Amino acid sequence: MAAGSDAAFCTLFDRYWNKVYASALVLTKSPQVAQDISQEIFLQLWQNREKAADIKSLDGFLFISARNLIFKKMSRMKLEDAYQQYLSSRMETAASDTEIPAALKELQSLVEAGIRKLPPQQQKAFRLSREMGLSHEEISRQMGVSRAAVKDYIVRSIAFLRKYMHEHALLVAGALILALSLLR
Repeated sequence: MAAGSDAAFCTLFDRYWNKVYASALVLTKSPQVAQDISQEIFLQLWQNREKAADIKSLDGFLFISARNLIFKKMSRMKLEDAYQQYLSSRMETAASDTEIPAALKELQSLVEAGIRKLPPQQQKAFRLSREMGLSHEEISRQMGVSRAAVKDYIVRSIAFLRKYMHEHALLVAGALILALSLLR
């Protein structure tokens, strides 16, 4: 895998997916969060594959990576929850303002533009997962591909959308700043 072999990565993915997912599920108590964590762990492993040869214990590395990512996400989720509560209370006072929905629509259209840039199979798998709430197994049956292919499509979709949103951060930030300034 460190040399870039897709087959080697797929073998590692198939061998360790259940262990990583189970560990994440125990720590998060949420199948969706556990799935996202697991996908991100394998995405990071692939993105940093050159360093994989230095890993002494892949079991330990994956568990520690999952644990650290969970702690990071849980901390972020607490912040996001507090922020959402703040926004909700502010939105109630500005519910009649028409510019807030416009700013949120702009943000939504940016996300949609990113989704439309995905390859067709990734786009379909992503929409079935995130918009329709289907499991990987259900998506695999519907698309006629393996469960591993579905996981790969979704992992790659999420990675692309993160990068896309990061590249368009000024637009996102502008929409959010506009929405927040209207709440004051």
